[in-house]
This record gives sequence, C-alpha cells and structure tokens, in this order.
Amino acid sequence: MENINFENIIKSFFLGIFIGVILQFYDHTEMQYAYKVMAVLASGSIGFIIGLITEWLTAILPISLANARTYFFINNLIALIVAAFIMASLIMITSHTMENKEGFMPIVWIVLGMICIANLFDYLMYRRAQNKLKTFKALLKDK
Repeated sequence: MENINFENIIKSFFLGIFIGVILQFYDHTEMQYAYKVMAVLASGSIGFIIGLITEWLTAILPISLANARTYFFINNLIALIVAAFIMASLIMITSHTMENKEGFMPIVWIVLGMICIANLFDYLMYRRAQNKLKTFKALLKDK
C-alpha cells in the first residue's frame, strides 16, 4: 500500500467527472437535471475505481521498470484495459435496457481517448517538472 500514488487516484476521480460532463454534451437526450448530475457523479466514481485498480496494479510492478517512460506507458495501458473492462461490464449489465448497443461504441472511444490524452498530459507535466528541476539544480550549482 505504501507504493500506491493516491494523488493519481484523486486525479482519476476528477477525470471521471470531467468525462461525465463531456458526455453530457455528447448525449442530447432529454432527462431530468438530477439524473444528469447522478450520471456525472457515477462517472467520477467509476474514474475513482479505475484509478484505484490501476494504481494498485502499477504498485505491484517490479522495481526494475522504474524508468519514467516505461512506468507511464504501463500505467496508461493498465488504465485503458481496466476502463475497457469496466465499460464492457456496464454494456453487459445494461444490455437488456439498451436499444442500440452500437451507439455506445463512440462513447467508449471518447472515454478511452480522453484517458490516453490525460495520461499523456500527466507524462508531459512530469517531464516539464523534471526539466525545471534540472535547470534549478544547474542554477544552484553555478552559484
């Protein structure tokens, strides 16, 4: 448990909420405002679960994969697999109430694409922080 990055789990929760808000703009069906809020909160909860499972699986990886690029790639791959599995489970659970299962596939691609973009952004922010740290260390060394 000490290797789990809880900050990433919280980020996943807020990413889930953001995805839920974006999907509200994608889906133009008429429904009550309370149901839309519940859908966004459910999306955040699913994001939290995806983040928790992803971080747990990433934490049990061997230390030999400590390269940042490899870590972020494996973390993204795990997040995509977990998200796809959870979304496939949701499709199977709600399959008797869905009239058009093919209409659900663009939503799956939107969610998986946003997860990839978020993980890429997280990696770029990490690289930016490392470059700033390197510059700061060089500045301190010169003084």
